[in-house]
Amino acid sequence: MSKKSKKKWRQLGELITQSMQEKEIPGVALGIWHKGKARTAGFGVTNVDHPHDVTDTTLYQIGSITKTFVALAIVQLVEAGKLDLNLPVRTYLPDFQTQAPEVAANVTVRHLLTHTAGWDGDLFHDTGSGEDALTRYAKVLAEQPQILPLATAVSYNNASFSIAGHLIEQVTGQPFETVIKERIFQPLGMKDAYFDARDVITHRFAVGHNGGKVARPWYLTRSAYPAGGICCHVNDLLRYGRF
Repeated sequence: MSKKSKKKWRQLGELITQSMQEKEIPGVALGIWHKGKARTAGFGVTNVDHPHDVTDTTLYQIGSITKTFVALAIVQLVEAGKLDLNLPVRTYLPDFQTQAPEVAANVTVRHLLTHTAGWDGDLFHDTGSGEDALTRYAKVLAEQPQILPLATAVSYNNASFSIAGHLIEQVTGQPFETVIKERIFQPLGMKDAYFDARDVITHRFAVGHNGGKVARPWYLTRSAYPAGGICCHVNDLLRYGRF
């Protein structure tokens, strides 16, 4: 690293440390890919109750970055001729229902990925940890209010990505998590990327916090995995970012 780069790296670290103090952020993992090289650093701790230093192998929930993995898997299936972004969801999920029958009949795969389906997107409903979690979630969605007419506005929609995950399962005949692992994690060498908290707890991981306190529970239910369930470290996230 050149003298100029070292100075910028130090200044970036100082900025992060300052922001952590101002916003009560316990820990941060930083990763930058520049000119063919990865630069990583850890700041703070994983857990204010049981503190360990954050490193570049500390697992974090990456939240809604997970949605880009879902979109990538969908596009892979499009390229394989198994999906069409412009066909109705019912092409692949014949029993799909929403509160508005005309929406259920016309909503497309593209609408799911572009946050334009129009139904209430904040449905975090625990449908269990079994392999039918997303199937059961799709049935619950039928009770969600239709907030906007289909395709008239962009409104952030977690629920649509759970439906997209369910669609992936139906088209491939595999659990959603297996599809993401086999089609994305494994080819990219993301060896420490997980969905299940039971896998995560065997590694050093950062828990969620509300201000300066640990948030409990910090994990998502299985039905919300497509909306934000991936846990990985910054090195694996850089591998994905370079893809």
